[in-house]
Amino acid sequence: MPKIVDHNLYRMELLSKSLPIFVSKGVASVSMRELAKELGVSTGTLYHYFPTKEALFSSMAKHLVTTDAEAIQKLSEETTSIIDIVNFVSGKEGHFLNLMLLAVDIKRQHSESKELIQLVEDSFIAYESALNRFFPKETEGKGGKAFLAFFVGVLFLKSKGDEHTPWIDLFEGLRYLGNLLTWDSKQS
Repeated sequence: MPKIVDHNLYRMELLSKSLPIFVSKGVASVSMRELAKELGVSTGTLYHYFPTKEALFSSMAKHLVTTDAEAIQKLSEETTSIIDIVNFVSGKEGHFLNLMLLAVDIKRQHSESKELIQLVEDSFIAYESALNRFFPKETEGKGGKAFLAFFVGVLFLKSKGDEHTPWIDLFEGLRYLGNLLTWDSKQS
């Protein structure tokens, strides 16, 4: 009896498993042959699902960002607590660090590729939009952008490997900084 394969599910599995390969080798350095070997599939199978490495990478990034943005939006429907979004992103710290490293890799190694640069920009906009749901309308869309900027900064700190400060402590420091800025602007 022939094996029944859910092609869409298998495609999604290949996309998810590709992330650590792209992160460890870099987008430019890895070939379809290496990807196939690391994924444990034939090169022909990989080409059956993705015509090029760029198509695989783009599909992977879009899939991961869409999945994350949907999870953040679902969370925003269940709660408006900023602590819950902090717990969500800190619980997936390694995942988000990998995505950030890929974004930096694209910006550095593929700045001539309008499609890949646009993919990075669209990804940040998707996260920003999803995060905006946690902030009051009065922030005029700046809450999600501010949270994303802080979050990316924390990931850079933690990428050094020696940053063990809990996320909540970092937010306390941010609140202190905000208070200083508010106090300083009143003094001017």
